This record gives sequence, C-alpha cells and structure tokens, in this order.
Amino acid sequence: MGKAPYRNVTGIVESSLSYANTIHRAINWADISQSKLSPAGRRSIPPDRLGVVASRLDVAIGRRLDSGRRAAPSAGACYPYEVLLAPADGSALGVVDLQHREIVIDGADRARWDSETFTYFLIGRPWLSMRRYGRRGYFYHLLDAGHALLNLSLWATATDLRPESGLLARAGEFSAGRGGVLLAAGALDNASPAEDGPDWMLRETAAGTGGHLPPSDLESMVTSLIPPAPTPVRAHPDQDVRAELEPGLRARRSAAALGPGEVGELATALHRIEELIQRLVPRFGLPVPGITVFSRHTEIGEELPDRTWLSPALLGQTNLVDADTFIVIHAQVPGRSLEVLSSDAQRAAMAGGVVGEIGYLVAARLGIDVTGVGGFDTGMWSRLCQSDDDVLFVLALGSETTGDKVDTVGNGGNHTR
Repeated sequence: MGKAPYRNVTGIVESSLSYANTIHRAINWADISQSKLSPAGRRSIPPDRLGVVASRLDVAIGRRLDSGRRAAPSAGACYPYEVLLAPADGSALGVVDLQHREIVIDGADRARWDSETFTYFLIGRPWLSMRRYGRRGYFYHLLDAGHALLNLSLWATATDLRPESGLLARAGEFSAGRGGVLLAAGALDNASPAEDGPDWMLRETAAGTGGHLPPSDLESMVTSLIPPAPTPVRAHPDQDVRAELEPGLRARRSAAALGPGEVGELATALHRIEELIQRLVPRFGLPVPGITVFSRHTEIGEELPDRTWLSPALLGQTNLVDADTFIVIHAQVPGRSLEVLSSDAQRAAMAGGVVGEIGYLVAARLGIDVTGVGGFDTGMWSRLCQSDDDVLFVLALGSETTGDKVDTVGNGGNHTR
C-alpha cells in the first residue's frame, strides 16, 4: 500500500484541540440564537465505484429503504460510530455520513477516489452515547461497535487486506480530531450491492482541510474522559457464513415487548448461535465470551426465574419480563481494577457486541423476535450464572407483543443511576 502522507493531519488535530480549549465558558445568546448550519462545500455525484462501496456500507449498518430503522441495533438508538474510507493506495481519507448519504472528502482529492478497493475504518464516537448514559455510555459505544463490526464483515471483500501502519496511524489521528476512537479496520470492494438505494452525494470541502469536520464544542469537552484507543480490530470476512446470516441482517429488528415463543425454533437458534460464536469471534482476534441460557423451557436452558426476580434484574423493563428465553453473554474482563480502561477490556466489550449481533441475526433468520437488553443489574445476572464473570450483554428472545421499548422511548435511560 502506498505511503503518500495524509496532508495536514497533525495541524487538523491541533486546530481541533485549540478550538476545544476556547469553549469552557457559559452559554451566551450567540450560541443559541441560530441553527447550526452544515459547513459549506461543493456537492457532486461520487465516482461510480465509490458510490457502490457507500451503498454496501449502507446495507450493513445504514437505514433500510422501507423504514427509518437501521440494519444494526444500538442502545437508545444513539449509533455512536461512523465510518472512514480510504482508497486502495491509502492516499486520502473521507467520512461516510450515513444519515445524510454523503461522503465528505478534501476537495483536492477527488481524482484519488476512483478505486477498485477501499479500506474502511470503524470509528467510535462515544460522546453520542455518553450524552445519554453518562460514563456507562462508553461501554455502549463499544457494544454497538461490535454489532456494526459483524455486519460490516458480512459485506466486506474476501481480500485479506492489511492496512499499513502509516495509514492506521493517520486514521487514528483523523478520528481523534473528530472526537472519535479508531476501533476496527477492514476492506471493501466495488462489487454491486444487493439493492440500490437513493443516490449518494460527494461533499468536497476546501482543499487542504482533509475533508475534516470537527466535533461540536460540547463533544470536545468530554475528550479528557476518553481512555486510550484499543488496539484496532481487523475484520476478517467469512463468505460462507454471509449467505446464512444475510437474511437475518435484512429482517433484523429490536422487538418492543416480548412473550413466549416456539421451543423448536429456539432450540435450533441457540445451537447455531453457540457454533457461530466459536467460529466467528476468533476471526476478529477478540476473546470469546461465554454464554448461559435461561429459559421457561428447561430442555433448552437453565430454569428462568419468575417475574418478581426479572423486574429488578431488568431495571424495571416490564416489557421484557414475559420473554421466553434470555441469553446472558459474560466474560472475565482483564484489568478490571485499573484506573483507566485498558485496550483488552475495550476489546472484550466489543466481543460482547459481536456475540449479541450473532444472536440477533440467527434469531431473525429463524423468525424469532429478539431485543438486546443493555440496562440490567449485573450482580443479579452474575449470581444467576453462578459466575464471577462480568455480564456484558443480555439478549431476550420470544414472540413480540404490544408494548414500548423503554430504552428508546424513555426520557431518562441512564442505567448508571
């Protein structure tokens, strides 16, 4: 891969930090009197190959054509991540804006973007979760990244692309300048997407800016809380599994409320989930979490406690207490007593998200309704598992009933309280 430097990354980061240092003051009238305007930039149709790759990203983690729902789940619908792209030679970086269907690049780099293959970088934006969930939101941003990572790997090229260290460093600096954390890298080619969505636009910022869009001032204020970025995960696609899980990706949704389901399909789903955990998680170089299943049907799991136990264990989420089965994802997280969150601990949390997404996709493919439970009493679930592991995530499975998903519609949502 080429070693052309990414222009002025250091200057961009320094500029962002300087900007952040000016905002520790009270809000004034000028701050609130005008709507935020999108930075100016020339808009045009992207090169065909770039547009195809953006559409592949959209299928994996973007919005579906027939609804506002996205292909990947997210705690509180915060979606605390974004994607950077680089052409095959690594000579430029751009931001894929899934919300506005734009690819934002440096205006001087347009000719570089007509490439056969691209490197993508999954960038965590923890502020988007932390503004809702406080410090616990940093965990949710890692969990959500695990969901996205699995979906992206299903749509990645089979090429085992290894981004060279210089490009990884530039992507890390670029993401830091946007208040982000480099979490994972993989490859995409320009094979035709499975479906065509609305047209993508290319936004070209002023030459020399590197397509950089700085974070908001409030987002910049939390950067001092963010731990050092973990060692980036390399996404290894498994094309054989893609054919199996792709229908689940298209059908997947988070159920609002759950009741009992069909035992036969649940047993099939649980068996396949366990197989895929052992097959897929090691491909990312991540530690493999354990799972413990609790069900109203003891032939497929441990005995599930009654509603009186479940209500506090789910922090009052009564929409889920009638679910048929719960999958508890747990692990011995390294460095739990350290003062600063370690790389290994962050990667363990991402592994929990990958396992959760395996559960989502397998269940959806078999017609089983599922929802991820991010807010729960960790001590109660650990004791139920008879383990001193950390509980990373809980999935509830069954048949959807009428109700509201509390984490999405609730005004509070802060599971740290």
